[in-house]
Amino acid sequence: MRKVKIGVVGCGDVAFRSYLPDIASLTKEKIDLVGVCDIAEERARKAAKEFKAKEYYLNYNEMLKKADIEVVVNLTDMLHHAPFSLLAIKAGKHVYTEKPMAATLEEADTLIEEAARAGIKIASAPPVMLSLAVQQAKRIINRGTIGKVCFVCAHSSSAGPASWKEYSSDPTWFYKKGAGPLFDLAVYSLHAITGILGPVKKVTAFSGIAIPERIIGGGAAIGKTIKVEVDDNTLMLLDFGDITFAYIDGTFCMQASKSSDIEFFGSEGTVTLNPYYYGEGPPVGLYAKKKEFGLKGWSTPVAAQAEETYSLGDGIEHLVDCITQDKEPLISAEHGRHVLEIIVKVYESAKSGQVQKLTTTF
Repeated sequence: MRKVKIGVVGCGDVAFRSYLPDIASLTKEKIDLVGVCDIAEERARKAAKEFKAKEYYLNYNEMLKKADIEVVVNLTDMLHHAPFSLLAIKAGKHVYTEKPMAATLEEADTLIEEAARAGIKIASAPPVMLSLAVQQAKRIINRGTIGKVCFVCAHSSSAGPASWKEYSSDPTWFYKKGAGPLFDLAVYSLHAITGILGPVKKVTAFSGIAIPERIIGGGAAIGKTIKVEVDDNTLMLLDFGDITFAYIDGTFCMQASKSSDIEFFGSEGTVTLNPYYYGEGPPVGLYAKKKEFGLKGWSTPVAAQAEETYSLGDGIEHLVDCITQDKEPLISAEHGRHVLEIIVKVYESAKSGQVQKLTTTF
């Protein structure tokens, strides 16, 4: 198998903490890390040295022109995801983008249209649909084991980045307009639930700023007070049609929880899902009124007992495989756009007090 040449733009906390180590584990077989780029020379140089990139750049356009790359991994801040991805597409590069893929639906539409025109593949984080646990939960539900899915509950909350003692950068931007818990956390549950049940038809929501000031608890900006400028406390209801609903919280106001990440409640049973190891319980749990896997009542499906290997880098490996095998990514731009529309319509519903209809699908 040939190696796919990639370049990474954005060498911040998530790059060093997750993506670059995952890329390094793939370089022997699938990936050639040709270049890294960041506006801060210290970060770019450190990334190149630590993860053995051939070159580092301070100018993104220069990397696109000079580096011999096929894929751009876009790890810039949220507001730059769409502009930087569009530049890559126009330069003939495939794109893996951190979430959200865009700040507006118009930007998402442009990316999808330009990529289709250029024959470019886009894969969008988060790669939750590649998770072994999520895939097994989907198989169980599609098989009809829990009957008709009536409703879903999901927790997509934490105490917020200001409380992360291990976070090395200044987390202030998480609390600015264009960021917040829906883009940071709720996207995971939204991708998983829609990936299993399909597109959402309508949304309604309540949202606001519950804790207007935060004090940073770790890293370079420890002790700094943050003024919260984006909603930190959002509750949403999703309507999938056929009397199937979902409740999701997306907040920076949850100090602790003993619930599963996601729970699917059906007419014949329940599926619990913990694909990220944040919730209580196994990656997949099943309660069945009828025998399943030779068991009745609560059980842990056999495949779910294996150690979950979910990582952010799974999405990059998936895109590389799609390029070499000429397949379309499962974690598609269309799915990312649909989740983005859910978030946009959630804010519109909370502001207007009205149910909002969705127009996109995947």
